[in-house]
Amino acid sequence: MFGKLCKYEFKSIGRTLVPIYLAVIAISILNAFMGMGSLANGYYNGLMSGLSFGRGFLSLIQTLSVIAYFGVLVAMSVLTLIIVIQRFYKGLLCDEGYLMFTLPVKPWQLIAAKGVVAFVMSLASSLVAFASIFILVLGTAGSARVFTAIADPQLWNAINRAMSHVSSWPLLVFELVILLIVSGLVQLYHMYFSMALGHLAGRNRVMMSIIAFIAISMLFSFINGLAMIILGNVPSFQSFIRMIDTMPDTQGISLVMHLTFIGSVIYNAIQLAIFFFGTERILSKRLNLE
Repeated sequence: MFGKLCKYEFKSIGRTLVPIYLAVIAISILNAFMGMGSLANGYYNGLMSGLSFGRGFLSLIQTLSVIAYFGVLVAMSVLTLIIVIQRFYKGLLCDEGYLMFTLPVKPWQLIAAKGVVAFVMSLASSLVAFASIFILVLGTAGSARVFTAIADPQLWNAINRAMSHVSSWPLLVFELVILLIVSGLVQLYHMYFSMALGHLAGRNRVMMSIIAFIAISMLFSFINGLAMIILGNVPSFQSFIRMIDTMPDTQGISLVMHLTFIGSVIYNAIQLAIFFFGTERILSKRLNLE
């Protein structure tokens, strides 16, 4: 049933976001040849150097394509955020919630499906944005130059030398990926928990959700600052820092990165558990769709 919930969410969100993704890629290709790309390499300016009307028309196309590119890029980012919020709020906290909570599934499955699909679509938006930038780079610098630079043996030799100094780099990459996933889910469930708290109010629920979001952010910022102050005054922590300073550079940096990633994953996992189970408890025990 969880798979069916995710499938339904993907279809609902995809109907809106996929056309935006296609528009971003299409306008990126247009910019690569007639917008930023031609402004950088001057190809079309040279081609139409003897045609005054053609050059003026090209200038207009270049300007419009650049504006359109940044417009759809911003629209994609904003629309992704709006849809993520809207799918949770309208799907579980408004009239549609009457239908969703009659399904033979647990509330935590509904919440998990919303979060998983929202995270995947947010990641897809980021990948589309990256792909669009890469297309612009190809149009601006030229595909031959870009791929020659990527395939440059000196570049890969430098990367191999750097990796050889940090033997645990595969583990570091794995820890970083886990951290990015967990921190991304934390941001989503932070919003969900705030909306669930705001929904407890009798009225002005949207405003109360915003206030709850800000209050939670301030609370965790205070906790972070307090934890740093406490750690800074713990003798054993200070001794540990001095020990790292005596280690060789690569070993010390590697150890610090491991500890930072692992500590951040644990801290974010605690936040995720609070937000997820807090949202689940509110929707299970205190849900009011009136």
